[in-house]
Amino acid sequence: MTTKKINICLDFNDIPPLSRWSNSFWNNNLFGQNNNLNFIKWDDFKNEENNYLFLYCVPDDTIKFLESKEDSFFKNIKDKKIKLLFFNEQFNLFMFNKNIFEYNYNIKHDCYDINDILYWKILNIFENHNIKEETLFFIHSAKGFLDEIEEMKQRKILWLNSTWNTKSKHLQIHSDLAWGRDQLMQIKDIQLSKDKPVCYHYACFFRGRPSSHRHNLIKKLWEKQLLNQGKCSLTSLVDPADHSEFKNISLPEHGIINSHSRHPHNNEIEVFEDIFLWVAAETYCQNGYPYFTEKTVKAIVYERPFITYGNPGTLAYLKDYGFKSFGDFWDESYDNEKDDNKKIEMIADIIENICQKNLEEINQMYNKMKPIIQFNKDLLFDTDWRQDLINFLS
Repeated sequence: MTTKKINICLDFNDIPPLSRWSNSFWNNNLFGQNNNLNFIKWDDFKNEENNYLFLYCVPDDTIKFLESKEDSFFKNIKDKKIKLLFFNEQFNLFMFNKNIFEYNYNIKHDCYDINDILYWKILNIFENHNIKEETLFFIHSAKGFLDEIEEMKQRKILWLNSTWNTKSKHLQIHSDLAWGRDQLMQIKDIQLSKDKPVCYHYACFFRGRPSSHRHNLIKKLWEKQLLNQGKCSLTSLVDPADHSEFKNISLPEHGIINSHSRHPHNNEIEVFEDIFLWVAAETYCQNGYPYFTEKTVKAIVYERPFITYGNPGTLAYLKDYGFKSFGDFWDESYDNEKDDNKKIEMIADIIENICQKNLEEINQMYNKMKPIIQFNKDLLFDTDWRQDLINFLS
């Protein structure tokens, strides 16, 4: 039986206001090379069943884009039976301060109308053009949105005085696992030096988007005088007022490598082949939901134990996909800690304990971890992480 092609248009994600990521990014990371997918231009849609317009879902920008479109845009959606496929990484979609069910008077209320919440803003735009809620499809990377949908079925929403059973379709997948599998396929002929001994106890490559939680972890390692035992990099904060003491920090230099990049290059192998622990300071979600990216997945690709520093439950979220972690070797309760200062202390203590071991002990520990490391790599490589997406769209 021949599977009907899924037509996807990415045209509007290469131009403002939705151009945070390029079309090539979406092709390479979310969709990949798949015979079921057919990428077409906006003007080439025909009246078919499997038509999707892909849009990056981000507060303000998505609304700005939709509000800028003429009636002809929405008419084409109706006439060509085009469904709307939104990719929501981790932005608030339904909840407002987790507070659409009951008032919390300790929180300043900037929202008094359900139509000010992102999902209903999107829905209203389409319904005003007689496009039904059933045509909206959402992909979520962070854990928690499907729970919100179920909760809205059970609890009355303040401004509706009723429950809400959404008619849109929702899928939770993690495109960075698919990205990691692609990287394994690309570098399978470029192996780490298996016999090369560990020279650095850890690595913190934070030369990506400036973030205070990354700065605060580096600051703590600096206070503990541990920077010289690791490979470290850091990007300056846009407003460094609260971090003026950083002018006294001398970070070891390790080239111009930006290890937040999703694109593999030869220098990355050099980064990983002589380190022991990879510390991934993940993107923080504004809603506090667990969420991981390529920052964590790289450790699996390059066969290294890792600490994932993100929202509470981020490590557990990775384990939901079947991966194993390193709780037999250090305390992973940091993953559940909600107080960021305490979490930094807990992670820095793990790194400090590792740095107290000599390199021979570190290499011995790594050998004990190899079954976990190999299991994770095999799971990443052997799983088709995009199949759920194809099923969702078919």
